[in-house]
Amino acid sequence: MGCGKFPKIEAIFLAQFHPDLGPVVRLSVPEGAVELDENKGYSSNNGVARGDDDSSSKLAEGGVASLSNSSSHLGFFYGGEQPVEVVELIKRPIHPKVSAAVRSDKIDFNAIQALVIPKLPLFERLVTVNTGIFKIMCYPISIVGNYARNALIFNMCFAFDIKADTKCFGPVVKRVGCLLKELEISSGLLSGSGGERPLMLMMRQLVTKLNDHGECQIELDLSDFSQFMASTGISIKLFPYYGSPRDIEPYHVPIRTIDFEMVKLKSAQTVNQADIPDDILWDIALDRVMQCMDGVNHVGRIAALTKIREETVVLALRHLDYYGCIVLADIFQFGNIYETQYRIMDIYRHEWLQRECYNYVTNDGTAGDVQAEELIRLYSTIQKRKTVAEWVLENEVDTERIDVRRFIVFGVIHKILRRVHCYPVLCGPEVKACDGEQSMATEDNGASVGEAASPGHGGSDNGSLGRQLAGMLDGTHHMDEICVSMDKDAAALQQAFDSHGSVEYMYI
Repeated sequence: MGCGKFPKIEAIFLAQFHPDLGPVVRLSVPEGAVELDENKGYSSNNGVARGDDDSSSKLAEGGVASLSNSSSHLGFFYGGEQPVEVVELIKRPIHPKVSAAVRSDKIDFNAIQALVIPKLPLFERLVTVNTGIFKIMCYPISIVGNYARNALIFNMCFAFDIKADTKCFGPVVKRVGCLLKELEISSGLLSGSGGERPLMLMMRQLVTKLNDHGECQIELDLSDFSQFMASTGISIKLFPYYGSPRDIEPYHVPIRTIDFEMVKLKSAQTVNQADIPDDILWDIALDRVMQCMDGVNHVGRIAALTKIREETVVLALRHLDYYGCIVLADIFQFGNIYETQYRIMDIYRHEWLQRECYNYVTNDGTAGDVQAEELIRLYSTIQKRKTVAEWVLENEVDTERIDVRRFIVFGVIHKILRRVHCYPVLCGPEVKACDGEQSMATEDNGASVGEAASPGHGGSDNGSLGRQLAGMLDGTHHMDEICVSMDKDAAALQQAFDSHGSVEYMYI
């Protein structure tokens, strides 16, 4: 790993299309990072590494490409005329008889040159390609102008370990490519003579400073190319990558992962406003939402307690979820069913996870006689066909020492457990009696779920279901969603379904 949680840059190399030699590697840091194999058509000409001249022509525009003569098998899909920022190049399984060079510690340029120096559809797109043990990220550039073949084609490529998560490097790779394009247009840095020295300086500092500090400030002396750009400064900084916020539904239960009070205190100290109440420095709606997050209240209940529109609550929670301040769980009830996942092995392997589980589920670690081995054993006994209540009774769980709700929630958060949702499906007529009436508890007649509406309310018989509820019994809505939407508890809904007699259940 590089600096902190950012992946380490293994190498950087500058590829360029030579008018006579074809795709070449002009510079690389560290030197020799790109493999030169004479058997694959490589040659040396004044320090320039050359690939197979004809291989770049094998990349068909807008289609699927395969380099059959390469030691690693690569392919890509291009999305046609749609604007694509990232084109993933997927590495296919390597044949056992393939040359051992693929598994070497050098980059096989012959295998990827047609993708590094591509055809028109991939220019100025973020491209990711796997080859051997490396993942290459690049941003190919083509500048049309007074050049040997009417265009200058080049690509500054960043190499990482093939297992690295390189999403945070996307903006950096794109910025470096655009920067080189501007430097070439304004000063002729790449096409002019003597450009190797500033380019090599920039590449070395990119590798060293981004790996060590996650940011770099580079000063280039370009006085030999342009008087107006004698001293050029480049500032680049890595930032964590955050994916798009997840969709949050009214039945989700937000759970804190940080101490909000401490964050509010630090924000007050940061702006030197310690004499001002903390709540003034925070968004009012966000602050009220955080006060109602106790690990039990779902989104719908939080909206009701705070008297804030549900859409606004969801927006606030998505903001917190985006920055990893909360995680989402399901509504805990003793009638829920869970099953163990393959991630249960993590709690066997990692002592830190065992300690975290112990501190979370045993009243903040005050139950000294509860052993981590007992918690692991309890997780392994959870079965798909049993409710939490049945599991507690069967395994004689000591609820005074172990908080069952926290125990289940911890398993869900760490993907040790998965909720098996119940999907009710209406197999009979939606309403047994009057077509236009509902016997569900509504604001109009005050009858409870499954309760027969009195004749005075113009109701129907005992087994009838309302139109809104019956419309949700199509097998696409689980019980949690139905309970929150109807504002009823699961027991009342279960009673209504049993009274109707034509409702079946799917557990998924």
